[in-house]
Amino acid sequence: MQSNKINRYVDDCLEVNGWVDCFIVEVIHSPSGKIEIYLDSDTSITYEICRKVSRYVESIIDESKEFGEKYVLEVSSPGLSRPLKFFRQYKKNVGRKVVVKTAEKTFKGILKEAKEKFIVVEETKSKKGSKKKKEIKEHTIEMTNIMETKIAVSF
Repeated sequence: MQSNKINRYVDDCLEVNGWVDCFIVEVIHSPSGKIEIYLDSDTSITYEICRKVSRYVESIIDESKEFGEKYVLEVSSPGLSRPLKFFRQYKKNVGRKVVVKTAEKTFKGILKEAKEKFIVVEETKSKKGSKKKKEIKEHTIEMTNIMETKIAVSF
């Protein structure tokens, strides 16, 4: 219930500032008083956006006292450790390395395409018995079969 209020506050702030390509990925309000807000956008989420949203939400919470006086508010982008949740995030990350888990298998490769109903992941594997020859396979995975997708960290 309280997360819904926070969602409204964040949505108001995004609208007032004209950040139409920004959206809420997740709001977590723990019993210990920690409030985590994860924002993303179709282009990029900036420190400035997170800072303004944080100050806006904090001013409302401080005035209303609806979350008490002791709380911790964190506003950030989801980062690489958090899974993709929305089609918008898949679309934005086409061309990046991903790890996609389904009930049957885990796919690691390049996100080649993102459509409302499916994604295409290109996996490159070494052919058996040869380190130099590579085998490229494209996997079409229905969105309904995806349990989790994360951006793969590559160095």
